[in-house]
Amino acid sequence: MSTENKWAEVTEQNSKDIVDIKHDIKTIKDNHLAHLEADMAKQSKAIEKIDTRIWAVLIILVVSTVIGMIKNGL
Repeated sequence: MSTENKWAEVTEQNSKDIVDIKHDIKTIKDNHLAHLEADMAKQSKAIEKIDTRIWAVLIILVVSTVIGMIKNGL
């Protein structure tokens, strides 16, 4: 087998590999990234709910502390 023939085979195999890699990247971009985006949207909504609950608990604690201080002062 000549050197040129070996390089031709290597080049052909590299071309096939590049096509496979491009196909896999396209699959990942089209399929998996959509799933990740949907999951991130769900997580954002969950974080917003938790944030709202934390603020509610904080407000209740502050109001109950202020009411307790007012009752003790009177």
